[in-house]
Amino acid sequence: MKGLYIHIPFCDRICNYCDFTKMVSNDNVKTKYLKRLKEELKYREKDLCDIDTVFIGGGTPNSLSIELLDDLLKTIGDFIKKSKEATIELNPELITIEQIELFKKYGINRISLGVESFNNELLKLLGRGHTKEIVYDRIKLLRDNGFKNINIDLIFGIPGETIDDVKYDLECFKELNLEHLSYYSLILEDKTVFSYMLNNKKLELLDDDIVADMYDYINDYLKNNGYKHYEISNYAKNGYESIHNKLYWTESHYVGIGLGASGYIDNYRYTNQKIMKDYLLEFEDIRDIISLDEEKSEYLIFGLRKIDGISISDYKERYNSDLFTDFKIDELIENKLLIVDGDYLKIAPDKLFISNLVFEELLNEG
Repeated sequence: MKGLYIHIPFCDRICNYCDFTKMVSNDNVKTKYLKRLKEELKYREKDLCDIDTVFIGGGTPNSLSIELLDDLLKTIGDFIKKSKEATIELNPELITIEQIELFKKYGINRISLGVESFNNELLKLLGRGHTKEIVYDRIKLLRDNGFKNINIDLIFGIPGETIDDVKYDLECFKELNLEHLSYYSLILEDKTVFSYMLNNKKLELLDDDIVADMYDYINDYLKNNGYKHYEISNYAKNGYESIHNKLYWTESHYVGIGLGASGYIDNYRYTNQKIMKDYLLEFEDIRDIISLDEEKSEYLIFGLRKIDGISISDYKERYNSDLFTDFKIDELIENKLLIVDGDYLKIAPDKLFISNLVFEELLNEG
């Protein structure tokens, strides 16, 4: 399996919590950027055979004008047509019928909406540009036009949020009857508005125990309502797990195109420049060769993000090596952070919320 990721770094506004590679720009810059994307696609042409999934992310891809969006989709149209899954990320308030018609024309079959919350007051705090009412309206528009695979992103652990707010978000999600949910715990990143507010005591983070209770409630609620918890932050109805995202968790190959995008091909990784003027000027194709030990560590860490964990026999077949010899995991099992379930090694269900601590232990002892 191989994926193609296209990064569109443009936004109409910068959200208070976001540290992704993004910017607010005019159509002149956007036009130059799309020209550069085409050049990079040509530059990486030899790696673009047998693409199985396409993911157009951001930023906000639908902040492009209808003409530029048409140009982008036409450029990668052949990849979309041949793919098993083609996803585009959208901001709800920017969705128009003209955009939807383009998605249908070029074969986009999965929509991912940045919703974050259904609480209008929390949306204001996050710096989002939509309301609950807009989300409901745009999802109906997508449904009416035949889209049957829709994901939304939500965030929990927002300053001032309560467990009742989480319950409300989940009830709204259930009411919409969507196929997939990515539900992330808020992470305070440097150089964001939230970071500034926290440092100036204008914001107070929730207690970790409260956030952990939210996570437990989310898992139980979604499980009881027919959603499979298949990755630490991802839930899906049967048959609607994200094919593209699974590539990242199984050490599969993918090609990243655009500002700040990363790729993993054969035994090397690369990351594009993150400053627009540098990216427009030249490709800095610095390749980091991945050693066998590094690949093993990544296979373990990314694989443990999956709720089912990793197959012990698959690891042995892939690397002709023993997982328990390569990594000091016996103590983690003794401490009930990791468990062996038949052929699978996975994070204990009640330790998923502290998975980052488990990963740190593995990296320190591997």
